[in-house]
Amino acid sequence: MAVERQDRGVLLALSGDDSEVLRALQGPGSGLVVVRRCADTAELLSAAMAGLARLVVVDTGFDDLDRTVLDRLDHAGAAGVLLTPPDEAERWESAGWAIEDLDADPGRVRARLQRVARELELASSQGSELASSQGSQGSRGSQGLSPGVQATGPGVPGRPPAQGPAEADEPWAGGAPLDADGGDDEDLWAELEATQAGAGSSRPSGGASDPGEQALEEDLGGLVVVWGPHGSPGRSVVAASLAHGLAARGVTVLVDADVEAPCLTQLLGLPEDSSALATAARLASRGRLDDEALGQVLVPVAPGQWLLSGLGRPGRWRELPPAAMPDVWHQCRRAAAWTVVDVAGGAIDDSVDGYTLEPGRGAVAADLVRRADVVVLVGACDPVSVRRLLQLSADLGDGTRPAGRVQVVVNRVRASVAGPTPSRSVREVLARFGGMEDVLTLPEDDLTADQCLMEGRSVLAAAPASPLGRALAELTDRVDPEAGAGRAAGSSRSRLRLWRRRERGAREGARSQGAREVEAGAQSDGAREAPVGAGVMSGSGTQEPVGPLSGSLPPVVAPPPPPPDDPEARGRHRR
Repeated sequence: MAVERQDRGVLLALSGDDSEVLRALQGPGSGLVVVRRCADTAELLSAAMAGLARLVVVDTGFDDLDRTVLDRLDHAGAAGVLLTPPDEAERWESAGWAIEDLDADPGRVRARLQRVARELELASSQGSELASSQGSQGSRGSQGLSPGVQATGPGVPGRPPAQGPAEADEPWAGGAPLDADGGDDEDLWAELEATQAGAGSSRPSGGASDPGEQALEEDLGGLVVVWGPHGSPGRSVVAASLAHGLAARGVTVLVDADVEAPCLTQLLGLPEDSSALATAARLASRGRLDDEALGQVLVPVAPGQWLLSGLGRPGRWRELPPAAMPDVWHQCRRAAAWTVVDVAGGAIDDSVDGYTLEPGRGAVAADLVRRADVVVLVGACDPVSVRRLLQLSADLGDGTRPAGRVQVVVNRVRASVAGPTPSRSVREVLARFGGMEDVLTLPEDDLTADQCLMEGRSVLAAAPASPLGRALAELTDRVDPEAGAGRAAGSSRSRLRLWRRRERGAREGARSQGAREVEAGAQSDGAREAPVGAGVMSGSGTQEPVGPLSGSLPPVVAPPPPPPDDPEARGRHRR
């Protein structure tokens, strides 16, 4: 009976009057039993985690319901129907639950819930068959099922055990007659029959695919994730310059998703306001993040470049729920040609807490790495950092392996730790021990980096012609060859050389002009101060006259010397 109660049991969590829905769910032939009418989300989660029921009927106005609650229900092995107002249905589709109008007929809600229950049974049956044939953990459900259905299966703590095909004798499984008030139930059951006939059809629960799958259907911008091992300096500098360089292709959004050491706000010289990323995540978790709401939290950095500022301190990482972040990335990619995300360094741990069913600190970074178009893997040049880079690349499992292209970048390349040809040495080591062929090196350029930091600007914005700026421009062109950052850096270098040449010529001209003016002024002052008849002393000690009348003037006799300092001599002199 306990197993039957789990499979048939329903948790009812509605904000308004639930009497009509309750009667429809417990009507004759429904095969459903309402085991708990929950008063708040805490009771709903505790009942689902305790395994009292696997089916849920909840509305978006219930207590503090958001996507994190639905995500924890998914991890608990529960699935169900989400009732939303008609104008909010599209916002909640990416949650993966079956969506119905808040004012939908109770018979339709019952039919939709029966359909979800049937999917749970099919997923459990397939999971048990696969486990018995392969001797491994049960499958995560057939392709196209909602996240709640995929989360079910044997061998997962806190989830009900998989049931065999014997449960097909349930009344609702065979298409029991429904009440006459279910106007569209026949259509729903026909749709269910088609689903059962062809396993693997697209999302019969009515829940839309997640925003990452929607990106294939919409014309969305690219997503770049800047990542690297612990101790690799310059990830934020690289991310800021990438966002500036890619702005030539259109609007770019720079996101500070580093949950351990966020710094992009200070790096770009912007005021420390509230976290825009946390605000966007909060709106997305309640299905309220749209283009207008995103535009209100973005901070302008430069023409065509915007910043989504990160958390103020590491302890706030729970304000970025993984269930809501895909919607944030989706909205950013809709608004921008490129979205550049700076994430925390180190290995990613996205394991789920077995007690609270909450994702770990690295869940957001793991999801970003999996869905990114380009992953920029930044490491340092010294032997310790190179080893960390190789280890991070080798430890990438199937769960966190990037789906897009990986661009390896080695920062602060210098001869003092890598030999007389540091770039070549680093490339040879990474190619030999890590199989990394496409490696870009950034030179050690502390002067440029410090200058840009003090100015609060990215390297490509403040010093594109510097050695570091030219290397970052090459990185930008590797991410998007149409950005043309290398040509811009080259023209900036040419303009810089021309400006320096002009400045040098102007300084030399001013110096020579000043010398001529000083010489002319000295001559005029000497002529003005010397009286008529004045002369200069010749080499023999006599004074020669100077001036046009020097030939008619007699020589000037020098005055007698002053008296000596000896007192006796002065006395004799007085006598």
